[in-house]
Amino acid sequence: MELDALDRKLLNRLQIELPLVRHPWSTIAEELGLHQDEMLLRLKRLKEEGFIRRIGGVFNPAALGFRGCLYAMTVREELFYQAAAVVNSFKGVTHNYRRRSRLNMWFTLSSRTEEERGAILETIREAAGGPRLYEFPSEQIFKLKVFLNMEEKAAASTIGPSLNPNWGTSFKQELCKIENMDLLLIRELQGDLPLSPEPYTEIAYRTGCSLEEVFHRLQTLQARGALKRIGAVLKHREAGFSANGLFVSVLPEEHIPEAGKRLAGYAEVSHCYKRRAHPDWPYNLYAMIHGLNEASVRKVAEHFVQQEGIKEYDILFSTEELKKTSFSI
Repeated sequence: MELDALDRKLLNRLQIELPLVRHPWSTIAEELGLHQDEMLLRLKRLKEEGFIRRIGGVFNPAALGFRGCLYAMTVREELFYQAAAVVNSFKGVTHNYRRRSRLNMWFTLSSRTEEERGAILETIREAAGGPRLYEFPSEQIFKLKVFLNMEEKAAASTIGPSLNPNWGTSFKQELCKIENMDLLLIRELQGDLPLSPEPYTEIAYRTGCSLEEVFHRLQTLQARGALKRIGAVLKHREAGFSANGLFVSVLPEEHIPEAGKRLAGYAEVSHCYKRRAHPDWPYNLYAMIHGLNEASVRKVAEHFVQQEGIKEYDILFSTEELKKTSFSI
């Protein structure tokens, strides 16, 4: 079904943040000039039609005691889906993509201990026929902000960075002290927020917590960096962003901090990192670029490399989404 202007405005608003108030849907409906019941019906339809993956909490694994990392490997075609099934079976794997590259399987893994990580990776290697597993830990984070602009996605006439003061600065990666009640709230928010007039009241009831304490604890988790936001996570392809490319480039170490900030400033970029390079894979600046098609993704990447004078780069387009879920504990 075609989205109307109100659908697009609603999807944009919900990606930003759901307020921590007793009647969050009513607050947003009022902002958009809608009645709450009409808005909830729209939300239900948008979920049923596949535009919204979920509405809930988005958490920071590092602050909750997990170490996350990006991995890639070359998997022979006859073993590809067998290996993908094994990779996807682990709860700590949230993303797994087939990409158009020599390294054709890319996945993220979060785990609490090195022992757990090592055991999982060895199982994955065995299922994939024993290929070399490339590890790409993030060494500097420039941007972690997925926002698909549903109102302006067709009007990408001006390409270039629009720097936000929060991009390219520090991101909280230290461990956050979590109590048992916090864990209960986190687990409730890992799913979908109820589409009822008072969703937080329902969560308070299910956890045996007062509504005031729910708000206090969630605000504390946000302040400590464990909770990024409560909001909508959209399905990229269904939302019209059918192409996503992993942009990888080689820059001198001393140029990466400022170039990374500039790359993070592009609206089409959702993630931007400095990552570990390898002798046979020298790329050290990475970014996820989203677009309506591959040409629009290439346009962003080419604008950046021309501005920065980059000679060595590639765009690894996703050809298959093997797994995509939110981090959960």
